[in-house]
Amino acid sequence: MGISTHGAQGDIDECAKDKEFVLSFEDITVHVPAQSNCCGSNKNSPLRNYGQEYFGMSVEHRDAFYTLDRVSGYVKSGETLLVLGKSGSGKSTLLRSLCGRLNQTDELCGNVSLNGVPIGKSNQSWRRMCSYVSADDGTHSPVLTVGETFTFAAQCTSDGHSSEAEIEDKVDFFLDALGLSHVKDTVVGDENLRGVSGGQKRRVTVGEMMIDPSARVFCLDNITDGLASTDSFSLIQQISVACKKYRLAAVITLLQPSDEIVQLFDKILVLSSEGETTYFGPVDRGTLQSIFLDEGVDAEKGDSGGIADLVMSQTTASMEESTISRFKSSPNNLQLIKELDVIKANAASLEDRESVLKDFLPSEKHSTSRLYQLRIIANRRRKLILRNSMTYARSIIAIVFGIIVGSLFSALQQDTIGALGRSGYIFLSSFLVLMLSSAVTIPDGFRQRITLFKHRDSEFYSGTVAYVVQVVLDLPLSVLEATLIASISYWWVGMTPGANHFLFFLGTLIGLECVGQAFARFLCAVSRTQVSSNVASSLCILLFATVGGFMPAYSTITWVLRWLSWITPVSYAFEGMMINNFDGTSFFGLVIVDKDGTSTVGNVDGTKYLSSQSLPRSQWGTNTQIKIFDCLMLFVFAVVLDCIAIYYQESSRDWYFNKIRRSRATVARSKDKEGNRGDKLIEDDAEAQVKSGEGCMGPQSLAVSNLSYTVNIGKAKNCCKPRRATCGSLLGPALAKIAGKSLESPEAATEKEETPVKELKLLNEVAARFKCGRMTALMGQSGAGKTTLLVSLIRLVPYT
Repeated sequence: MGISTHGAQGDIDECAKDKEFVLSFEDITVHVPAQSNCCGSNKNSPLRNYGQEYFGMSVEHRDAFYTLDRVSGYVKSGETLLVLGKSGSGKSTLLRSLCGRLNQTDELCGNVSLNGVPIGKSNQSWRRMCSYVSADDGTHSPVLTVGETFTFAAQCTSDGHSSEAEIEDKVDFFLDALGLSHVKDTVVGDENLRGVSGGQKRRVTVGEMMIDPSARVFCLDNITDGLASTDSFSLIQQISVACKKYRLAAVITLLQPSDEIVQLFDKILVLSSEGETTYFGPVDRGTLQSIFLDEGVDAEKGDSGGIADLVMSQTTASMEESTISRFKSSPNNLQLIKELDVIKANAASLEDRESVLKDFLPSEKHSTSRLYQLRIIANRRRKLILRNSMTYARSIIAIVFGIIVGSLFSALQQDTIGALGRSGYIFLSSFLVLMLSSAVTIPDGFRQRITLFKHRDSEFYSGTVAYVVQVVLDLPLSVLEATLIASISYWWVGMTPGANHFLFFLGTLIGLECVGQAFARFLCAVSRTQVSSNVASSLCILLFATVGGFMPAYSTITWVLRWLSWITPVSYAFEGMMINNFDGTSFFGLVIVDKDGTSTVGNVDGTKYLSSQSLPRSQWGTNTQIKIFDCLMLFVFAVVLDCIAIYYQESSRDWYFNKIRRSRATVARSKDKEGNRGDKLIEDDAEAQVKSGEGCMGPQSLAVSNLSYTVNIGKAKNCCKPRRATCGSLLGPALAKIAGKSLESPEAATEKEETPVKELKLLNEVAARFKCGRMTALMGQSGAGKTTLLVSLIRLVPYT
């Protein structure tokens, strides 16, 4: 994985490259407060389980604990710092503390300083200068290609005036550096869409966050997970070279790195199981042996593995305490204290601190203007909509429901039964449009929310701009769905003719579409999980339908629940469309009973029929005024819901990153210093079982020979372009098959014969044998086909 020095890094400010800096942290302590159990201690309690599953509530009892305890260190420009520790030692918490992304409920003590000047929560530009790469690779938009993902990140972090060629050069630079050039036009993918491999996706996550030219400090969490050893070494090497060349700094956490990778770092920080510092200093094996090996232990016997094995070899609490004690009395700890004192002594005075920070921190929260953000986010959103299969499914659903609803009410006459039937058609159309628009928006909202939070957390763009783009670009889909349903069913049912009546009916459905989508976006903004949003959406829409004014009528609703009709979109839509259809019309056979007991039989004016329906706002004005007011209120509902959603999305931005912590899980450690007395017995027993063949309940071995796996990825000239579904591509083949005809023209058939279909061979004549009782290590570079081989083996093994 080579790297060049042209193009991308030229965007780094020349003055910033010449400025040396030091990021120091002293006595970093993170306290996680206690949490009481509000739902009982029974794990089988329905309330407890429903609260966790549907509302994201943390209902488990948890005692307070410290995930980090007085951790200190520093990293200078041009240096890389490796953080090692067992699972649960607080490595990720330390990175989030340094880059200002700690959970809101956690309490941070200690100082994080830049050149000795403390950095507080008010310095929001620090998020841009200190880039954070999480260990989660599921935050990408799966339908975008690798190149498009990098291009969007480069656009968001540019100055807003870079040309497309400059952006493309920067993207190609990072793709080449990360070894992703050959998958530039491949979609990222997820569990439902085949895309790049897990190791390649890990590199996409790293590159997306490192492409920002204003970032000077990088906090990288387990960035080599899923990478082959050679790819891991190359990636860390490139980061180390970039830090030295461009005077950057990197703090990286790794799990069990090789000695070759460890030697690439300038300093190493080791955390104990309780989050305390057991070592900070240079990567020197002799120094590490003096700290982590007990006195009298032979170095050759006690240090027979790698450096990572050496520093994490403490299996008991007493061994860790001894290691911490040796480090505190070592010259390395004294040197650390001295360096921190020097950093604080050279710090700027109180009146000059703000100016010092301004020299390093970006001047603006976002690197681009709101108008530029609007343009690039709209372009990205357009791609997501066109490549989302649900976009086309929504049109099909609208057509199907239009046909179903229209056929149900197609035989209505101009009489009493027909009037009641058309009232039912109006109510059913209102209910279905509101329900469908909300149901299809929630899944897409949650898919995009994860990516939005990641980008917004890195200050790529404003969340408000992204929300506005989503609202504007979702509007055409609302118009299309409403138009399809209304065009198919309105005339079929025999509603009041006339363009003005139809357009009002259509406008009301569009208003309901907007309300449904706004309500779904509101639920996405305030809910933790998609399940809770779906439950809340279903309950609220059912409530809206119950008090919508059709059955029961407004006057028959008890006064306790009558007020709900005034905050129900269905009530306004039903009232407006009833007036639109019946005002000024007449029916035969209607029996209208007035308040004084009189009745009329024969041709009756539709206005009198409306008066018998006890509509909520029938006394407010003329029917024309009321129906216009009802239609406008739908759009008011949509605007209000969107404003509330924006408020929650922006003002409570830290709330979404609050991880639901469980009780602290640490590796069980024996108090016996001799320890592991049963390990030998377990090993001997396992070896005896393998030799005797005991424990193998099924076949004794599994062998594969000449196993190949090939996938078609399209024609050679379009092999890398993501395919987009269209209505024609979805329905055309099926209709042609029914008719027994071909959709291809002679020219297309000739082109198909001449243009070969490109195939990607994921496995090529693999041969292997797996024996019962033996473990086999499956190794290979990223994209070599390891996962494909495992899936193929599972499919080949017969079920018993």
